[in-house]
Amino acid sequence: MYFLSVDNWLIKFIKIIGSSVCHQLPARSLGNETLIMPVCSRCEGIYAGFLISAIILFLLFKKKENELPPIHILITMIIFVISTIIEGALGLFSIIQTTNISRFTTGYLSGSAVMVVIFPIFNYQYYKDSITVRIFLKPWQFITFLSVNIITIVIILLEFKFINYFLFYFSGTAVLFTFYFINLVLLLLIPVFSKKATFLFSRYLIFPTILSLILTFIEIYLSYRFHQFLLKFH
Repeated sequence: MYFLSVDNWLIKFIKIIGSSVCHQLPARSLGNETLIMPVCSRCEGIYAGFLISAIILFLLFKKKENELPPIHILITMIIFVISTIIEGALGLFSIIQTTNISRFTTGYLSGSAVMVVIFPIFNYQYYKDSITVRIFLKPWQFITFLSVNIITIVIILLEFKFINYFLFYFSGTAVLFTFYFINLVLLLLIPVFSKKATFLFSRYLIFPTILSLILTFIEIYLSYRFHQFLLKFH
């Protein structure tokens, strides 16, 4: 199949995207001898955690809840982000030997934490009828959120060969989605775009989405050019 060939244009395009946002060191990346992931394990974790958590949150909270989670969950999210910083610092200064497992796991937790904070902001800015209710008020919701994310982490880290190509495309999609969604939320802070929709896929999403995608590709292009500039000094 064409999309399972390492020479197809889409794989090359995703590799360019990866090289724009990550150092892409093979030894620090998941994958196998046939196909290495487009970003390193820590970056892959961050982007994958962001995308998977977005899917979970949109499925769990359909009532347009617009408040941050309870304080104990917020503290947990802060710990998730700090774990990535600590793990990266310990590896950088050779205090401990970090692995792709530790890099991916802490990165994933960090990405999921960022999405937990951004999600209610999106609801507040996007919907005109969002409700002032905290996400994760019910314990089962947070348990479900954690469980699905833990299962996803385990599946990805098992590195099954038969899903390697899927994970490669998924990683590229996760990078683009992360840039897109953050740009979208920033645009929704502008009054002309905010508090208009009553459902998710409404006409009020079209123009902000177009602008967000344009910003995404501009940012990735500029990042790519900057990386190419830095390579001249190596």
